[in-house]
Amino acid sequence: MIRCEFDESRFDDWLSGRPGVIQDLGRRFRPNRLYKMASTGHRVYPLSYSEDGTLTVAVTGEYNLLAFGREVFGIKPEDLEECDLPESGEPLGVALEEREDVELFIRAERKRAACVRT
Repeated sequence: MIRCEFDESRFDDWLSGRPGVIQDLGRRFRPNRLYKMASTGHRVYPLSYSEDGTLTVAVTGEYNLLAFGREVFGIKPEDLEECDLPESGEPLGVALEEREDVELFIRAERKRAACVRT
């Protein structure tokens, strides 16, 4: 689903000067479209393309209900499928916005996970 308007011809001009793998990713995963990550169920959009054939994506509260928004790198194309925008009235947003709060949350989750493993 198209999440925003952007200048397709300008993007295509930019792509034309990039390595083949970047061109392929850019044609397949447009930055103005929304994708669902099969591994997490999060709705994401591309931020950048890597020559190793992966993408960096944005996981935001604009399209998901999250503890915190983030950018995730190393996403394989096969984990992404174009999807619809959230339904009207669907809960969306982030609980934590301050970096300090996010870091405290991550530390607590890591500690909790370590306790579960032992």
